[in-house]
Amino acid sequence: MGPLLETFYNYFKDDRHDSPLRCLWKRMSDEMKHCLQCICQHHQAQDMYNMEYEYSSIGPLLDVLHKLDNERVTLHLRDINTKLAGEEYNPACDNAEVVSVLYEVLMFPVLLDYQPLFNEFELFVEAIDCKHELALSGHQQFPGVYALLFCKRSVRSVGYRLAESMGKLRRAVDLEPLQPLLKKFIGCLESDALPLALDSSMPRAQLDRVSLWIGIKSLLSFLEPPTFEEGILEQYPFFVDIVLNHISGDSLEFSHAVNCLRLLFEMLGCKLWLRSTLSPSVMRNTLLGQCFHTRNEKIHKDIFGLFQPFLQACMHSYFLKDMHSLAGVGVGSLSIGVIYDFDPMIQSLEALQDGEHEKQRRHFLYFLLHQVPVSSNFSILTRKLANQIALLVVCRGYRMNPPCPPFECSHMWGPALVSSLKDSSLHNSLRQPAFDLIQTIIVSDAAALVNSVLSCCTNPNTESSLANNVIELDNERDDICFQAIPNCAEKDGDCSWTQFSAQARISYQEFREWMCIPMLWVDVLVDISPSVLPISFSQAVFWARSRFPMIELENSSETVLPVRSCLSSYAAEISSSFGWKVPTGSDDGGDGKKSKNSVEVLSMSSPLIRTFNRSYD
Repeated sequence: MGPLLETFYNYFKDDRHDSPLRCLWKRMSDEMKHCLQCICQHHQAQDMYNMEYEYSSIGPLLDVLHKLDNERVTLHLRDINTKLAGEEYNPACDNAEVVSVLYEVLMFPVLLDYQPLFNEFELFVEAIDCKHELALSGHQQFPGVYALLFCKRSVRSVGYRLAESMGKLRRAVDLEPLQPLLKKFIGCLESDALPLALDSSMPRAQLDRVSLWIGIKSLLSFLEPPTFEEGILEQYPFFVDIVLNHISGDSLEFSHAVNCLRLLFEMLGCKLWLRSTLSPSVMRNTLLGQCFHTRNEKIHKDIFGLFQPFLQACMHSYFLKDMHSLAGVGVGSLSIGVIYDFDPMIQSLEALQDGEHEKQRRHFLYFLLHQVPVSSNFSILTRKLANQIALLVVCRGYRMNPPCPPFECSHMWGPALVSSLKDSSLHNSLRQPAFDLIQTIIVSDAAALVNSVLSCCTNPNTESSLANNVIELDNERDDICFQAIPNCAEKDGDCSWTQFSAQARISYQEFREWMCIPMLWVDVLVDISPSVLPISFSQAVFWARSRFPMIELENSSETVLPVRSCLSSYAAEISSSFGWKVPTGSDDGGDGKKSKNSVEVLSMSSPLIRTFNRSYD
């Protein structure tokens, strides 16, 4: 095939239809309609020319060959489509031709850059799938399958099915056959316009912008993070900025750009900030500004859905965990002999300032809970959704390992939590985050308080004033905090007890940095009847309350007083934390200024435990 191809250099200068050169090409074309090996050798020969010769010398020949191939495959597809449309298709006779042309386009997707071929192939895939329901056999990769994701909906659904059967692309080299198409498609998104076909004899595929975004979004979902970084970001370093630029406008592709950004957050994490010219604060302001710029409920919902992955991408701890996992060891040590380039990771960490996650979280919480409710830009449903997202963000902070609750701005979200718990008119899906959060807080606070007291028992120099109220205990702290509830774990289908113990272990080790919000205990445990809350809430209360009988002795004089009167008398040290502080802005809690509603466990264990116990009575 190699030497033979050079003979076709003057093919289009030969005007004789029956010339030896044209007869030879027709013979080759007929053989490639049935022979997969012929197709492979034909394309391999062209690749060999491309690699071994300078393009300046071999380019004209390759251009001729590409044009011949485009016309050949297009005519082949047109013939098959005509048979399919006229009910002349015979699977027994035409099967080899169908397999051959399908194989060639899926193995060499650059063919799809020819508009007539692209159109015929869409019709072909749609019709053949109705006849046979296309499927792939073996473990061979067909890169053209991912090109189907850029086609119309019916063909794209076939592409999804075939791509799912192949799985995600794990190597950047697997994207190489798609790169000519990707370069064109991403270039179209960058320029905000479709490219002009300079060569009228070779009409290039022209896709509308929505199809391009859908295709890009779909392709990203089939790429492993390393493949995405090496195959997309290193090839097109401006890709992240393209996505961000389309989120700041009202274009038809907005929702697709949002989905792409969500995938970027999930795949890149902290490394996203190395790939973008925008800082987290600028990106946050862009998202929030777009919310105020439009009244479109769907746009609001799409942007709200970005907040949690955005915050995760601002976290140092997750990235540090990735570094150590890549080194093949646990956090805190490095194995000898493991060599890994951590420079990009360290640069990513340096791109984020200390406390960046907490700063961005405060801005989002203030926006969701104190700006959305008072703005006429947002519908009633959107305001409820904002409250739901905010509580999910707070709950995630409690459940992370290590935990990172937003103690510093508890006055921002505490009243919203109480309000959601009291509002029985809310749909269960909107109210569930409030249930999950209060249960998580109750269990976490109990575990932190227990460990604080037990630590005082084993260290007489720490808060010795508490020792008089504590029963002597041995060193087996875990038995007190994590003991199972007898005869309950087996009967409880949702494994609540196991979940409570797992959550308790997270806060148990962090008691020295832990803070409690006594006002929440009072507003929820004293003022809300357990009958209006789910059974899991009572289970959490029971689990937490059962940790304390061996630790804190109750004063009988306390139990005869009303709860609020009792707290003002017997918990005077933390009385300043009662009564919600009014938020003044998104900077509340920044620069090390903690909310007055949050109280440190380590320095106020005794009054906190008294308040905790009394709130349950």
